[in-house]
Amino acid sequence: MTNKKLYNIGILGKPHSLNGYLYINHEIFFRNLDLKNRKVYLNEKKYEIEEIKTHLKNRFLIKFKNINNIEAAEILRNSKVSILKNEIDNYLQNGLPWPGFYINENINDDYMILGYFYSDKYIYCNVLGKDEVVVPYNDHYFSYKDKKLKLVNKLVN
Repeated sequence: MTNKKLYNIGILGKPHSLNGYLYINHEIFFRNLDLKNRKVYLNEKKYEIEEIKTHLKNRFLIKFKNINNIEAAEILRNSKVSILKNEIDNYLQNGLPWPGFYINENINDDYMILGYFYSDKYIYCNVLGKDEVVVPYNDHYFSYKDKKLKLVNKLVN
């Protein structure tokens, strides 16, 4: 498998307990999705998520199937957690995929997503057309169909 097919969505921290849990710092977009039983890749090796749960304020713990002790969890420490882009339809929120899949890709014919950022609970995209503009990442401005992200409302440049 090549890295070009994998998209990093987080990184594992230190083990949390004797049961194989690890801290995870993962992309905000994925924090509201049910990732139980989803396949992810750590160092290009496939693992299945048994559970992700919140811990304290904004910290999260992850447990993988067949990782049941602190020694096995420690081996995974600092690993990148990645997903395949061809599984994009498994990761939709409000009908839209994670904008990270589309960085530096053309959407429509006139626009390219340069990046994205979070402000409170909202996602904004830096979109390049004739000029660079910031656009809210929501179903008012974007649509997703047949694995294609489209800008619905044309931007005035």
